[in-house]
Formats: sequence, C-alpha cells, structure tokens
Amino acid sequence: MLLSVSGAELAVEIQGSGRPLVFVNGFGSYKEIWCDQVKTFARRYQAVYFDARGQGESTGSVAMDLATQAMDLDQVLKQLELKRPVLIGHSMGASVIWAWRKLHRDVPIAGIVVVDQSPKMLNDDNWQFGFVNLTAETEDLQLMTPRPGHETLHGMAPQVMSAFLRAESQHPFDRVEGKALLQDHFEADWRGGVMAEAMPVLYVCAAQSPYFPIGYGPWLEEHNRCVRAVVLQSCGHDIMAEVPEAFDQTLRHFLMQHA
Repeated sequence: MLLSVSGAELAVEIQGSGRPLVFVNGFGSYKEIWCDQVKTFARRYQAVYFDARGQGESTGSVAMDLATQAMDLDQVLKQLELKRPVLIGHSMGASVIWAWRKLHRDVPIAGIVVVDQSPKMLNDDNWQFGFVNLTAETEDLQLMTPRPGHETLHGMAPQVMSAFLRAESQHPFDRVEGKALLQDHFEADWRGGVMAEAMPVLYVCAAQSPYFPIGYGPWLEEHNRCVRAVVLQSCGHDIMAEVPEAFDQTLRHFLMQHA
C-alpha cells in the first residue's frame, strides 16, 4: 500500500496481526532487508515495514534530515493506528526512531530495538564508540566516499540477498542525493535520549561490525538500567540479514519479556 505523507507516498507493507512491530531501514536500504523477520514474526505479531521517502518503492525526494524521516514514521504510526508498537531500527533507522522519540515521549510504546548503531557517530576526545575513523576532520571525506569492503562478514542469507538485490536493481539509491541526510546522521547525538528512555531498549551489536566498536552497548547499560546490549557473533553490520536465526531468537526473547 501507498501511504500519503507531506511531499511523498510511502510504500508500506503489513503482514500478520497482534502487537505491532515496526521495522525502520537504514541509509539507502530497502524494506526487503527485513524479509526473514517479517516471515518469522508475522505469525504472532503485526509486522509493518516500509521504504523511506525517495528510497525503494516510495516516492518523493530523499529526506534532507532525520526530522523529516521521523515525521514520516509518526505518520505511519498514526495513519495505521498502531498501538504500543515495538520500534526496530537498523543503522540510521535507529537514529530515525530516536529523532521521533525526542518529540513523542508521551506516546506509549512497548520497546525499542537498535541493530548495530552507536548513539553518536562522530568520535572525539570524549567518545570513542562512534563510526570507525569518523571525526569532525574526516567527515567531509566520508560523506562522499563509501567505506571500502563489505557491510557483512559472510554476506546476507540467500533468501534475504535475493529479495534485497531485486529491490536494489529496480530502485537504485543515489548516495549523492542523500548526502544531506547522511550528514545529519553523522552529526546527531542521541546519548541523552537513550539515557532518558524509560521503556525497554535492546541494542543488538555485531561482534565483527565494520562500522562500530561494541563498547557503546556496555556504556549505555551503565547509564540506563532500561537498556540491555547483546553481541551476536559471526556477523557484520546487517545482523538481521546475515544471521537471521540468531537475530530472530534474540528479538523473540525480547518480545516475550516486553511485548
């Protein structure tokens, strides 16, 4: 289905019924990256997943900032009348969730799940758990030059890879068009929001992430007792797509406790 928001139409898919699980993509990604989770959890929950504006099957231009994507997420929640959802964000999708949460602390949710994303991207003298080698001095270069190598350790699971590559071939992402959004993501700092969160939060970290050291998980646990961090082995950045069985089991345990 296409859901109308200001300046765009979002391609939204809904499967199953029950407690809503809302899956939020990362930068330049596609809703198909969640296909294993949708298949697994739609048997008991309502799985909602969508392409961000200007990405995948959604229309409009790529958002200029996280605030715009947060407003789109808000419209998804409101127009679909989703009650006490669990919000699950991968990579920049987690920042979208925190941008939304900053403005909607009063909206009841059941929990938040963050997949391989530090709450602060830029490293400095007081923060060494951000994006690898990203500092104020290297930001311009990293904005225009994708990191060499692969996001995953062994590649996505075959069933996910085929769906993802099909979506990518049909709707290639323009990284240059997304530069402003990526810069906003680089410069955001969600540590305060995470530390203030009163609902359950699960951080799922990749032991072999090419992007983040796993130290941000324990750091957040020390600063907020509502936060738990889990490290999954034998995977890179796209945890849910690379080791779906391990990720699904981790998510299932969280949902059994909190949703």
